[in-house]
Order: sequence, then C-alpha cells, then structure tokens
Amino acid sequence: MFNRRDYLKGLSLGAGGLVFAPLLNTLAAQAKGNYTPPKRVVFVLFDNGFHEAGAQPVGLPLEGDKVRDLPLKPLMLPKDIEPFTPYKDRLTIIQGLRGAHLSPNHGAGFGALSGMSGGAGQEKFQRVVAESIDAAIARQLPGIFPLLVLGIDPGNKETSTYYASSAWGPGRGIAAQCRPELAFESLFGSIGADRNDFLTRKNLLDFVAGDVKKLRPQLTGSEKEQLEYHLSALESLSKREDRLSQMKANGSLKKHAPKIPTPPPTLMPDVLDAQFDIAASALMTGLTNVITLTSGLCRIRGSYAGFSKMGVHTAGHNKKDPQLDIWGNEVLAKIRHYIAGQTAGLMKKLASIPEGKGTMLDNTLIVFTSDSANRQHTGGENWPFVLIGNLGGALKMGHYVSWPMRERGKLGEWNYHGSTTPANPSINALYNTLLHATGAPRDHFNLVGEMKDDPTQRGPLKELLV
Repeated sequence: MFNRRDYLKGLSLGAGGLVFAPLLNTLAAQAKGNYTPPKRVVFVLFDNGFHEAGAQPVGLPLEGDKVRDLPLKPLMLPKDIEPFTPYKDRLTIIQGLRGAHLSPNHGAGFGALSGMSGGAGQEKFQRVVAESIDAAIARQLPGIFPLLVLGIDPGNKETSTYYASSAWGPGRGIAAQCRPELAFESLFGSIGADRNDFLTRKNLLDFVAGDVKKLRPQLTGSEKEQLEYHLSALESLSKREDRLSQMKANGSLKKHAPKIPTPPPTLMPDVLDAQFDIAASALMTGLTNVITLTSGLCRIRGSYAGFSKMGVHTAGHNKKDPQLDIWGNEVLAKIRHYIAGQTAGLMKKLASIPEGKGTMLDNTLIVFTSDSANRQHTGGENWPFVLIGNLGGALKMGHYVSWPMRERGKLGEWNYHGSTTPANPSINALYNTLLHATGAPRDHFNLVGEMKDDPTQRGPLKELLV
C-alpha cells in the first residue's frame, strides 16, 4: 500500500496530467486514509421571475403571519419543479426573502448573486460593484478551475461570452461562456483537445489513452471503479449521443472558427442540454467545485426559440402565444420545468458516483432561482429559492420555509404574487448562510447602509443550518 500510494502521489502523466490530477489527488488521499470529499455548489439561474405558484407546494397557502417550517414529504411539488420530486427529501423550498434593494425589475443584473445593486436602469447590468456569492464560495472551495460560469442567451446566436452574473469583486466581472464548444475548449484545451473535438464527437480519451494504460494497473477494485466514472465523464463531453450530436450529424452545428461556415446551436433547449452536460462533466472529473448556469443572463433579452417564438419580454407580460395557444406565464412555466429537468438530470449523474461513504450528490448543493425575484416587473417583494442538497450535512433538507407574507391578487392571475414584511430577511442573509455552510462565515454578505446594521438582514438563517 505504501509503495502504491507513493506511486500515485508521484505519478507524472502526459496529456492527461490536468484531467487526471483531481482523481490522483483523491486516490492518494484515500490510500493515506485522510480523504475528505470536497463540497460543491451549483447555481442555476433563469430569467423572467420564479412565480410563487411555481415554487409553492400544491394547496399550501402562500400567506402567513409567522415563519413556517413544514416537512415536504406529505406535500406535492408544483409542475414547474415537479422533476425534483424523486429528490424531495433533499429539497428546501424558500419563500419570503426580500430583494427590493436590488431593483430586480427586468432582471437584477450582477445584483442577483452579489446582493448589491450597481444602480437603477442599465447600470445594474453593467457596473460590477461587489463580489458575487458564487465567487465567494469558489474561494473557499477551490478547484483547478475556481469558478465555471456557463450562459444561455436565448435567441442570440452570436453571443460567445457575456458579463452577467458573477464577479471576483468591484470591477472584476467573470465572463459567462455562452457557446458550448468554447466552454469545452476552455476546460480541456490544455490537453490538446479543442472545439473541433467537441463538435465532431472525436473521443477525448484518444488524447489520454496512454496515460489510462499507465494508470489502470496501479489501482485496486474500488479505485478502478472511480477511474471508470472519471473516464465516462470525460467521454460524455466529446462523444455525446444526444440532440447535440444529431445536430452535428445533420450539419446544423459547427465550430466557432471562421473556416467552419455553419453556426453552433441556437435553439434554447439544445444550448441548455449542452451546457448542463458540460457542467456535469466538469464536476464529475473534479475540474471545478463551483458552477453557475445563467439562462437569460440576468436581464430580459432575446426570444425563447425552441420553446416559443414569442419574445422574452412579451412572455413576461403574459401575452398569448398565437402558435401554441397558451399564455406567457404557461410558456415560462414550461421553461422552468425544462430547466428543473436538466438540473434533476445533473443530480442523477452525481448520485450515481460513489464518494466517501455516499455519493457526489451528498456533498453538493444546488441553488435554483430566478435572476428577477418572483416576476418580470417585480419590486423584489419576494424572492423564491429552491435549495437541493446539504453540503455534507451542513444544511437542513426536506422542508418548506416561509417568512411572513401577504398575497397580492388571486392565484391563477397574471399579477399574483407575495409581498413580504420589512422585518423579513433579505437574499443576502441566505447567501451569508451558504458561506457559513461552506466553512467561510462572515458577519454579513455585501450589506450596506441601514441594512448592514439590521440584525434581521445579516444571516445566517437558523431555519436552514443544521
């Protein structure tokens, strides 16, 4: 065992040095007996609001005069997040957090993840005034790639990168990769693979075959199983047997380089499929521990091509889609359901991979929410969230938590929403809670002015922490 451990610690690989580094570090630690599974956090953002009815368990009143903390087991999830049903024991549904200070009407811009507004109007989409929560967590949970930000820009096929949600600090925005082939290249280009390999389905394992042959004889039964999971994750990136592969086969998907004339996928479902696949592979190979997927780029722009031909702004106003014969709110519910399905697919992959005494999913948290609180023209009066997972036991699971609210309008109406009280905590308090759960506690997260001195806004939220 000692010789094998030394071998694993000192093994120098060629092309596969980068992609196998996380696995080798893990195997060496396991051989030494001091392996601690890493924690991982994934943020899933979408535009046009997270309507209360899309987050609220079926039949449970939204309105309440006090904090409610109820078990989810006997409750039914609404259609928007129905794909999470198999993981209901891992869910926390949150209602009643405030975000008015972020002016999230038409999207909160960088404020959605920083909890600090860059200003009103267009300023909030352009000015980077604070560190975002995904970046703060990435500092605590470092990986080879500290933070991977993947974007989906509906109906805007030319977008390659976009500064939308994330930042290391004031004036230090982090670009979201909006083209799957470019995201692939940024992750795996250093081992000789490029965007051509992703688009033509060339097997990435060709580049590391010699290193696999060198590594496999040194591993025991359980370690060989881990290697196979690792290889499977790598292979899924460059040899996809899904819609993206079919698009390449029929000529509708080509690389970014000018010598390839046909553009990459533009339909929103196709880009979502590809970006979630890249996210899963990046986590499974250990290249990163923190990922943000932002669909809509924290503002209102483009169209939901592939779901509906109506524009993003029109859908948010609940206009009727003349081709689908459904209202805008129904279009948005279908999109949220699809994104929830992709998220559940990511969870299923993580749950299939043994890690420590459980699986990778046991050490992962997913934060599922909108970049514009509860609706397009929101005042930030309520900001629903769904948390999935507990970060290895740090967070409570399987419950519904709501702070006091009043209903506005009637359920089923376009403008139905919840309104919080001034004493309700802000989304900053939630983000502060996540920092506590990842082992990086702070007094508060990006609170300023009167909010900084208000203990109800600071966090952590005792209702969420174990």
